[in-house]
Amino acid sequence: MEFAHNIFSDESLCHWSFFSFAAQGRDEATTADRPTPLRAASRTRPLRILLVEDHKDTLRSLKFLLTRLGHQVLSAENMTEALRISEAEQFDLLLSDIGLPDGSGLELIRQIRQKREVNAIAVSGYGMDEDIQRSQEAGFFEHLTKPISLDRLQEVIDRIESQSR
Repeated sequence: MEFAHNIFSDESLCHWSFFSFAAQGRDEATTADRPTPLRAASRTRPLRILLVEDHKDTLRSLKFLLTRLGHQVLSAENMTEALRISEAEQFDLLLSDIGLPDGSGLELIRQIRQKREVNAIAVSGYGMDEDIQRSQEAGFFEHLTKPISLDRLQEVIDRIESQSR
């Protein structure tokens, strides 16, 4: 097993995102087309997640990691695309950045919730008490501040699932 560490920056927002994960080495044989989940101990059933993130590297990394955890991930880079997907597809969880190029994650969750109930987690580079309160008032279950820990994200997903049962 190889360990890879990637650091992604978004200079316009002056923040860094750090993801640490284990990846299969090139010499290791694959036993199936579908990736093996990273954490078999998760209590969460596989979910369909709508991931909304405008930073391409962060989007790609989160999509990869969530897929490795066993989830199916739909992705969008902006609010318009996310709204289009939310009208055309079923999903169990919205995982959205707050700062989007054509709106905000706060607007996004409000518009989606006008049409249906959905569990949602906000992800943002901003984590002041006011930011967290605005996210919760808009309808997000939890507000995670970047850089996010994969373990913390999985813990929140597990908590949402246990409360939804």
